[in-house]
Amino acid sequence: MCLKSLQLHDRIRKEAQRNEKISSSSLIKNGKYFVAPQKTEDNFKVLFARLAAAGAGRPVNASGFPDGPWTPDALMEAICLLEENEKGINLRIVQLWFQDNDHGIGPENIKWLARIFGCDDPEATSLWQAEIAASKERLTKERKAKQLSKKHTTSDEAKETDQPVTTGEAETQHQSPSIQPEKPASRTLAEKTEWILSGSGSMNLLVVYWLVFCGLGFLNYALGTLSVTYEPVEGLSKQVGFIWAPTLNALPLIALPLYIYFVGDLNTYWKRVGRGNCISVDSKSVTAHRNVAWYAKVNDFSFSFWAIALFCFLFVCCFQWFGIYLPAYLSGDANGVQIDRYLVTLVRPEVISIPEAMILSAIGYLYTASYIAVFMFGLLFLVIVVFDFHDICTTLVLEGRTINRRQILKEGQKIVWGSFRVAVLGLWLATLIKLQVTYLSSDSPNFVQWIKTDALSFFRVGSTRNGWLDNTSITHFTTFLMVVVTATIFVFSVMKVQNIFQRLSIYGEDLSFARDGREVVRMLFVIGLLSVNLVLVGRFDGFSLLLALSIIASTRVLSGPKLQTFLGG
Repeated sequence: MCLKSLQLHDRIRKEAQRNEKISSSSLIKNGKYFVAPQKTEDNFKVLFARLAAAGAGRPVNASGFPDGPWTPDALMEAICLLEENEKGINLRIVQLWFQDNDHGIGPENIKWLARIFGCDDPEATSLWQAEIAASKERLTKERKAKQLSKKHTTSDEAKETDQPVTTGEAETQHQSPSIQPEKPASRTLAEKTEWILSGSGSMNLLVVYWLVFCGLGFLNYALGTLSVTYEPVEGLSKQVGFIWAPTLNALPLIALPLYIYFVGDLNTYWKRVGRGNCISVDSKSVTAHRNVAWYAKVNDFSFSFWAIALFCFLFVCCFQWFGIYLPAYLSGDANGVQIDRYLVTLVRPEVISIPEAMILSAIGYLYTASYIAVFMFGLLFLVIVVFDFHDICTTLVLEGRTINRRQILKEGQKIVWGSFRVAVLGLWLATLIKLQVTYLSSDSPNFVQWIKTDALSFFRVGSTRNGWLDNTSITHFTTFLMVVVTATIFVFSVMKVQNIFQRLSIYGEDLSFARDGREVVRMLFVIGLLSVNLVLVGRFDGFSLLLALSIIASTRVLSGPKLQTFLGG
């Protein structure tokens, strides 16, 4: 009996020690959930999967539990926020850790991951650094054993690091001299578009469009379509030349450059300053490596970028040219389609031949598809910036970090104003296109006379009124879609930013909503006025006065003192 009692006592003592060891392995360090190293024989993939699922290193809630398991995006953001980590880390590297593969972890990233799991505690970080390094070695040995068993001759050292195909922003891992480093992959379409519509890329794009405008002008001059008329009905000589088309003068010279400039300005500010201010509201260390997360966010919308590019090429360019213009050229009959500078060859073959018109129209529709793509890409970047702002602020709340309400308010205001400027210029683009196709359906001899006659008819001055020709254009539907998408995205941006302000309780006694509320109402009024104006172009006598009012109102708000204050601030 005594022997059995001693054995039972010893068993209870060992069980208590084991429970004490387990309970002491999970603590809270620096406000984060800490799991102590267990000295297991797990390889890196198993060890990492266990710790990521447990939420090791995650901020804890009021009950002492972590905020959930790690995700690739959350872990990448946490590593990028570590002090002294000037290079950041590529999202693709972090995603490799989560995947079931044979990729390990590089020496440099062992240090950063150890700081995450060690809750930025020096002693705990040192322990985890040794544990992760040992687990990596075990993974390497297991991989070599698999390769030998399968008689693979591929180099083992190529997988010693966690370097995937990178975008130029990611870190460079140490590799054996006998192993050639992987060449960085070319930029994705999303990254190329972001480069074109931000920083110096946007200015280069402006220059390109101005040069294209000049080139098209010289081409039309050489072909004789710079200024050309035709007779749709007896006694009417209607002008359809290059210099009389708003889409080929006012659009590339004024509206499109301003649109590109404002989109580039918003992208550049948010990437270089805005998102860093939101992430590091309690720190002055805003470095270039924060852009890694921005490019990851942009690449999340890769499908949208490809969808826009293919839509503009296939439908805006190919569908209209092959489906409308080519049949007209081959049959010699416009079939009720508007006669413009491209189809004028059907009624004025002595001015421009059909082969010349085919080439000119093909170039013209490629040009049209390009600026419609720029228009849609610009709106997509509005959505990306707003989502990025929303996700960053939501993360601040979940992690319980200190929030600088004034800084968040300032960045949100800048996003709203940036969205407004882009939306206004987008509606200007759509309005110019709508004016062009509506004029081609009128019985006025030229564009200026058309606007003048409309204004005079509203005041019952003059004996003539604008009439209409019997033709159609698919562009009427296109401009309607442009208006709907632009207005919807702007309203979405305002609501998304306002939702964050309410969630973070930005407004209070010291920060009033009244002033911002008035400005938002003014912006919504201008957007509504521009939208109504576009829909009603040519629908009633005096539409030109509504057009003038919408231009004056939008220009006034765009150049108002409050906007100037935000731009300067």
